[in-house]
Order: sequence, then structure tokens, then C-alpha cells
Amino acid sequence: MWAGKGMVVLHAGDTFTIPAGTAHVVAATGGGPAHGLVIASPSGFARLIEEVGTPDTGGAPPQPSPADLERFNSIAAEVGDEILGPPGALPEA
Repeated sequence: MWAGKGMVVLHAGDTFTIPAGTAHVVAATGGGPAHGLVIASPSGFARLIEEVGTPDTGGAPPQPSPADLERFNSIAAEVGDEILGPPGALPEA
């Protein structure tokens, strides 16, 4: 996880708090899937996921269309979430 100008590697059971308004990226860097629990308050992030998220159907995730990305960027801006780059991009170490 990158937050602000720092990076931390989390393991099972670890926690990390990202202050509101802090630019951040979360990435699974291991060879398998990762699971995490996000508690967001205030709930701007929840609104972003609710409005632009796609339910998991067990298959491959759908490719976002330009309209999907435009909607995502619009709502992210409304809730104060800064987009650091394209999906899957990681900051320089």
C-alpha cells in the first residue's frame, strides 16, 4: 500500500489507516489473490464503489469502457478521491 509518500507491506491481520484526503494506491503484489476489509468514513468511497462497481460473477472482470472510466473519474472527483494513474498502475518505488 502506498499512502502519501510512504509505502507499507501488509500481511494477514495487519491494519493501516489512510487519513482522509491522502493520495493512495492499494495493490496485491504477491502471486495469488488478496483479500482485504475496507472501512471508509465518511462514506464517499462507499458511494464510489456502489455507483461504479461491478458485482463479482465468478468470471473474468469486465473491461471498462471509456464511459465507465469517465463516470468513475467524475464521482471520484465529487467525493474527493484523487486518481493517481490508470487502473493497475503502481507508483515508483
